[in-house]
Amino acid sequence: MKIFVISLDTAVGKERRSKLNYQHEIFWGTDKIEKIPDYIKNKIFIPHFSKPENKNKIIKQRGCCTTSHLNLWQKIVDENIYNVIVCEDDAIMKNINLLKDLENLNLNEPVLLNAKLHHPQSYDKDKDFNDKNIIFKNGINEIDYNLFRWSCTACVYYPTPQSAQYMIDFFKNVNKISNVDLTLAKKKAIKKLYYPSAFLIKDDGVSQINNPHGLIDNYLVS
Repeated sequence: MKIFVISLDTAVGKERRSKLNYQHEIFWGTDKIEKIPDYIKNKIFIPHFSKPENKNKIIKQRGCCTTSHLNLWQKIVDENIYNVIVCEDDAIMKNINLLKDLENLNLNEPVLLNAKLHHPQSYDKDKDFNDKNIIFKNGINEIDYNLFRWSCTACVYYPTPQSAQYMIDFFKNVNKISNVDLTLAKKKAIKKLYYPSAFLIKDDGVSQINNPHGLIDNYLVS
């Protein structure tokens, strides 16, 4: 199993990398708006109520994270790498033994390994949504988008280069892009998740690009 960690060359990135407790290879992400491909930049959704002076900030927030993941997916495809986990630098290993089962499943699509759950229809209704009501079986679960949506791409498994190419093609074909995770969830692009979570997601309430989540364990925020 190969684990790549997307990180930024910043003080926050350095601090997070110091806490990683598993073997990994760093893949440097970008926080530079000029590094965002035009085909991504031109599809980034700018809310109608946004102030004109905030346009570039929104493009940077949404486009840089997407670009970082796209570049790593392309590396997986170009180098024909199998059994890859792509982590962001706030993913902490909880149980490495859980990862051994993934390689034996003969999958050919992305698998979510932990995330924050949300109301299936609207994030504004999260106050009426109880994530503790969502029950998963051990192992692979089909994501039921009638029950919930999700956010956070801090740990995703790509069993084959084709599964990474699927993500590249998705962003080439999608019409609008918000944050990378919210776009994938809204369009139901990832169909499976693994339970229990092999990683904790722990950003300590700080995000370098998008919104922080806090501590997420087994798809529950604490």
